[in-house]
Amino acid sequence: MPRPSIASDTNERRALLDAVAGLQNYVPEMKQVAARRRLLFSHMSARHQRLVKATGYSRRLQDVDKAVTANGEITARIAKLAERDFNVTRAELLHSRAVRNVRVIELLKHFVRDWSEVGDRERSITFPPILDALQAEFGNDIAEKRVLVPGAGVGRLAYEISQLGCRTEANEYSHLMHLGNIFVLEQSKNSCSVYPYVHNFSHQISGKEQLRPVLFPDVEPENRIRISNSFGDFMRLTGSQHMYDAVATLFFIDTAENMLAYIDAIHQLLPPGGIWLNTGPLKWGSSPRVEFTLEEVLNIISKMGFKIEKRWSKKAEYTADSEGLWHGFYGIEGWVARKILDS
Repeated sequence: MPRPSIASDTNERRALLDAVAGLQNYVPEMKQVAARRRLLFSHMSARHQRLVKATGYSRRLQDVDKAVTANGEITARIAKLAERDFNVTRAELLHSRAVRNVRVIELLKHFVRDWSEVGDRERSITFPPILDALQAEFGNDIAEKRVLVPGAGVGRLAYEISQLGCRTEANEYSHLMHLGNIFVLEQSKNSCSVYPYVHNFSHQISGKEQLRPVLFPDVEPENRIRISNSFGDFMRLTGSQHMYDAVATLFFIDTAENMLAYIDAIHQLLPPGGIWLNTGPLKWGSSPRVEFTLEEVLNIISKMGFKIEKRWSKKAEYTADSEGLWHGFYGIEGWVARKILDS
């Protein structure tokens, strides 16, 4: 697998350092959360404290502390990877501003979603329409077809596409996710253990469920020569070296500040007859310039040089706790759209 690269742009370098600092700061941040939880407990009356302790709550807090330490071993290893691959130094990190801890927690949850047996509940809904469409499109000629996966996260969809025989590029704009993708592809099957549920004390059935570990990756990453990882904004990919037979987007297009810019970029990255495969919701972010309905999205796509040839609708969770008391489902829409015109 080609070694990833990150541009030397000052802002990108600063963002990388902030991500590494966030990984290193995971355990200290979680210790502050734990200290606050214990402080709030101390404000209860002595009688109430005795009743709470009798339930085993104090032991559960201690077990959560141990699980956080174990998670910290994973985040520390990813930080070391950044030091190795991108020459991150301690001196540089002194001037960094750690990303919010919630982002690091999201990374740990994405390892579960993408690379564990537990996550197959979600992958089995969202992956097959894209994989099946690629096989239907390319058939026996699928080997060496080029596929781009922008917003690849920690990379399982891109990996599965590469296993079909395609030369696949997993592109990611988040340094945390990009580093996580590189990290997981270097691991052997079930060699890592993470405790993804210890960050949430709501909707828990029992301490056992909250503290259950999840092993990853659930496969032995192989044939990695067909997959490459790139960092950056996929809309900046230009030139003949960035021309693809297909673009696959999963839980991605609603992250756009301007979705039309995403569509333009996808159009430019495909040759006439190339296909765009999409699956995901329309959960617009905090500052989109336009917030489309599904009907409007489909109308816009047809006016920007694509013909939608197939559609599907499904419901799926996202980084959910399968054993928790709360479950929320996205209505997700998917399509195969073929480039028919130059925009």
